[in-house]
Amino acid sequence: METEALTAVLDILQKINREEDEAGIVAAVDRLARLAPPAMRSEDLHHLQSTILQISQSRRETVLSENGLSLLIETTHDLSKTLELPSLFRTIVSRARSLVGANLAWVTILDEDSGLFRSVASEGYLSPSAAVMTSNFEYGAVSLIMQSKSFFDTQDYLNDTRFKHLPELDRAFRIENIVSLAGFPIMADGEVHGFLFVADRYARKLSGRNMSVLGSFALHAGVAMRNANAFRLLSEALAEAQRNRNALIEHIQRVEASAAVHDEMTSLLAAGGEMQKFLQRMANQISGAIFLFDDELRIRDEYVASAYRGRFAADLKSGEFETTPLIRSTSQSRHTGRSVVMHAAAEEQCRVIALHGWIGSGECLVVCHQGELDAIEIRNLERSAVALSIAKLWNEKRETEKLIASSTLLRHLVAVTPADPSTVSAVRDRLGLSSDEPVMLALIAVPRHDRVAHSAAIQDCASRTNVLVDLLDDAYVGLGSEGALRAFLQQLARTTKGWKPGGVLSDPFPELTAASARYGQMSRALTVMMKMKPLDRFIAQSEINFFARIFETGDPASLARYMEQMLRPIDARGPRQAAELKKTLLCYLEGQYNIRRAADTLGVHINTVRQRLDTLRQITGGWDDPVRALELHIALRLAHLLETGPDEAAPPAR
Repeated sequence: METEALTAVLDILQKINREEDEAGIVAAVDRLARLAPPAMRSEDLHHLQSTILQISQSRRETVLSENGLSLLIETTHDLSKTLELPSLFRTIVSRARSLVGANLAWVTILDEDSGLFRSVASEGYLSPSAAVMTSNFEYGAVSLIMQSKSFFDTQDYLNDTRFKHLPELDRAFRIENIVSLAGFPIMADGEVHGFLFVADRYARKLSGRNMSVLGSFALHAGVAMRNANAFRLLSEALAEAQRNRNALIEHIQRVEASAAVHDEMTSLLAAGGEMQKFLQRMANQISGAIFLFDDELRIRDEYVASAYRGRFAADLKSGEFETTPLIRSTSQSRHTGRSVVMHAAAEEQCRVIALHGWIGSGECLVVCHQGELDAIEIRNLERSAVALSIAKLWNEKRETEKLIASSTLLRHLVAVTPADPSTVSAVRDRLGLSSDEPVMLALIAVPRHDRVAHSAAIQDCASRTNVLVDLLDDAYVGLGSEGALRAFLQQLARTTKGWKPGGVLSDPFPELTAASARYGQMSRALTVMMKMKPLDRFIAQSEINFFARIFETGDPASLARYMEQMLRPIDARGPRQAAELKKTLLCYLEGQYNIRRAADTLGVHINTVRQRLDTLRQITGGWDDPVRALELHIALRLAHLLETGPDEAAPPAR
């Protein structure tokens, strides 16, 4: 019997060591009582049973404590590794619920903007409303925890009278059927950073060990939240520092690129680059359009990048814009030395930069660009405009010096008879002419009332086409190769607005020594023709020499009026018929009175010529009288020179 009792005791101790369930150990103790020897007193047996049960309970509690401590250590380790706040909140909730086997768990923190405590992480809820619960520090368990900075627990939350109830929060608790609640402050450095809540849907009293574990866990959670906040601030600071560093690097690169562009543009001007190429480069740099306006608010040049897609440029070219903003912006830009935004839309801007320092100082650049330009791009434009102004001043100085030298050469050539050989050689070198290449002379009649503006246009066109010009006796003299002089006159006609240039044009001649004689003849012819009528086209010298010779001793204006009176009967027939009749009679007279030759020249049927001549005989009285025929011929020839357009200046074929 004693051996069996001893075996039963050993079996009980082994069950305790194996951590078997409590029911099995109690059954083993009861079996020990049945196997106890008869000689054993009941008091001793009872004491043995009690001691064995105490050892079992102590062992069980020790194991539970060790398991809880291990779980707490593991949980704390997880918290220390989590530095992102949303993940940290989820970890806190999940671990707290596991530590005590609660139905629900959530973390609440203060929303600084609204002043309310909001749930930021929840687990175990059934209704979505439980995931977004809010409270005020005056209501609910939050108020008690804030006052005591200690834990709170209740087995009947909805009927607990220790705090003021918030209806919205109670409604959420009823939906979730929450009965028991325990809350713990999440603290760090003596400050409450949030709250940890665990809840059950039945009346439950958490053990002291559970409360201790959750309290310790809340303290560790507070440290983890503080670290996470510090890590967040540090990460934001590092990110901001990286952004600042990247922005600084980008700014330095842009400044360096800007300096390189400025050096390139300056070098382009310093190397003698044309202003047109310079302005086109400016337009390409901003993918925009640049217009050069003169002091009369007219577009002198335009430069458009291939990538430009705006609409302001079209408005400027069409003239459909108000001049008042342009005048105001130009004045402001000249005063400040900076560019001024004249017009801005959602996707495009138009800015004005005044140009300084040379003749026609009212000039400005109008820059159209899509989107907004940054400060560096604006400064690039402004510096380029300054460089352009400086280069223009130097070019103007050089052109002035060249003009003075050219004027001296031209004056010596046309005013000295015979021309000095050194002057002739210098003129050919200046114009790049070969020894036998012919030249042409042009006399340009310039109105007195606006001579300064016209002179600037003439000199500018001459410098672009390699023609010598100078003002002599109220008319500009131009000298150059045949191609250069004709290009000069064409460009002058396109450049000038409100004035049609006109004058006398010589035939090409190879000998520069003949320039003086040619000039004298052309000057006399121009004087005679200007007395008759202002010229707005260029007439060949060969066509007017005859009239100049016969009119120079008399009053050209009176003679011209006399010729007009002779043709008045024809002009009375109406503009179109009069023009046909005068052209027919001129061809007939210059064709030696041959009707067939006149019809071929006019390209009409011979009977048409006969009918027109019959009409002319009735109007004029006929031309059988030689003197009468000569007067009609001279009047018709003069009318042809003074009234036909530039493309019709050639006389009818003889």
